[in-house]
Amino acid sequence: MRDGPLLSVKQLSVSFPGTNGEYIHAVRDTSLEVFAGEIVAIVGESGCGKSVVAQAVMRLLPPGTGVSGSVIFDGQDILPVSEEEMEKLRGTRMAMVFQSPERALNPVLRIGRQLTDPMILHGLCGQSEAEERARATLAALGLDAGWVMQAYPWMCSGGMCQRVLFAAVSLLQAELVIADEPTKGLDAERIGDLEEMLAEIPVGGQMGLLLITHDIGLAARLAERVLVMYCGMIVEAGRTADVLTDPVHPYTRGLLGSLPENGFHPIPGLSPALSDLPSGCVFHPRCGSADSTCSRFVPPVREVCGRQVRCFRC
Repeated sequence: MRDGPLLSVKQLSVSFPGTNGEYIHAVRDTSLEVFAGEIVAIVGESGCGKSVVAQAVMRLLPPGTGVSGSVIFDGQDILPVSEEEMEKLRGTRMAMVFQSPERALNPVLRIGRQLTDPMILHGLCGQSEAEERARATLAALGLDAGWVMQAYPWMCSGGMCQRVLFAAVSLLQAELVIADEPTKGLDAERIGDLEEMLAEIPVGGQMGLLLITHDIGLAARLAERVLVMYCGMIVEAGRTADVLTDPVHPYTRGLLGSLPENGFHPIPGLSPALSDLPSGCVFHPRCGSADSTCSRFVPPVREVCGRQVRCFRC
């Protein structure tokens, strides 16, 4: 039995080189944990840095990216390890469902081979059992397994490719699964199929799921804990039931208030570009409670109402 978290991200910061020699800070001072047997969700608007966190954990950021902090997987900081060591972890112990599945699948290989070869390569089973497992998983996701096994990715819709990629990840039975917008491009029925499979990942207590999504409803239904991200920073984190029913941070309240089911009251103003972030609290230009302290200083993380919040005024 593992005592500590399966994944522990501590003070992670990620920056990309800009066009004029400056660095664009996509993620700043972000910390999170995922335990085996649970689902943790990161929610927030598009462009807030959610996917960058996922790519940093998987060590998939492009060369030249500035990364600091630590990413500890099963007790080992994997940021300093070699690419060869990371290749042994990816797929076998860590796996990711990408936001753009058509880019993650090889266009010149049949889908069946892309599903069965990894299982055989990692010694999970032989050819016949790999094919049987792949067909069963595709069928569970509402696909015509016989046709899809023989098809090439370019013959499939984006939604079908998304389900194929999730099938590939689930077949390898990795300990940590990161799902980046896994329901993107799916209709309601297919979302239901995928949601059932996502919910099964932590069953048994051996696997953990980090869910990256802008779908707050999906996070509410699946995750035990939720982290709310804005402009590269986690602004509120805690138990899902607490954060989404009784939000503390002004951004979390605004995000929930902007949902159609809550009356569709948009947050005033626009999210700033990551290349031109405001001083102090990144949310202060849009916050009705901000004062001069908020515009001058970055608020530290502190505990408020049983969750972690980055705000002077809460």
